[in-house]
Amino acid sequence: MRCIAVIAIAAIACLGAPAFAQDIGNATRGWKLAIRTCSGCHWVSHEGKSGRIRAPTLRTIANTKGMSAMALNVALLTSHRSMPNIVLNAQERADVIAFILTLKTD
Repeated sequence: MRCIAVIAIAAIACLGAPAFAQDIGNATRGWKLAIRTCSGCHWVSHEGKSGRIRAPTLRTIANTKGMSAMALNVALLTSHRSMPNIVLNAQERADVIAFILTLKTD
């Protein structure tokens, strides 16, 4: 009986591994995607100002109190009145989030 439990746990862990691996973003891909998708409004590079007065820089977003991967994911899935409705798949969101989190200074 114990052997079956160990096999079941191992199988569940293996099934979850690919999904978890997709959630881990690639910051380089995220930077490239942010340049193509976000830079019309948000300043993407490490320094400078946003293209639109009301759009915060991605560094400002990264350093907002309480900002986390989960908060960024929710923000990217939520429509904003002043932001175009950009649709990213799960891996693209993970990549952009990984890039934005590299801009954190605290």
